[in-house]
Amino acid sequence: MYTKTVIASVAALPLTIVGSILKYVYQDWEFVKWIVVAVLIDTFVSMVKHWILCDFNSEEFWQKLAKKVFVYIALLILSNLLTYSTVNGHTVEATTLFGEYICWAMLLREAISIIENSNAIFPWCPIWLLKRLKDYNEKGEYIKNKENAMQHDPEQNMED
Repeated sequence: MYTKTVIASVAALPLTIVGSILKYVYQDWEFVKWIVVAVLIDTFVSMVKHWILCDFNSEEFWQKLAKKVFVYIALLILSNLLTYSTVNGHTVEATTLFGEYICWAMLLREAISIIENSNAIFPWCPIWLLKRLKDYNEKGEYIKNKENAMQHDPEQNMED
């Protein structure tokens, strides 16, 4: 009887430690399910789009996917830190909102990407809506025309 108790205690200790550490890494596993579904749909639609356009590059695909997964994991950990960290035993509402904004922005980015990629496969979305989504640069600033866009994004000038 004593041996079973010791074995159970020894087995439970690492799980307790891991559980305690994971609390500081990430807690909102329900959101992880949603973002994984969005990333999977976006990845599948993007693959189909590039397959139809005959420009699918598997090496580039895996590199982009690995970067996206790495960045999203880092952002999820940051959102957890901002949402659940405490000061004097209380969460700070401003950081909680920013943590939630990070999650919202990731999901919105995936949704926009799915709309753009699916529209490239079969045009279903109004052109004005897609143009409107592209009227903002990476900083969230409204861009009125292409010359103004080039001033904000010098890398875009090189690609054109």
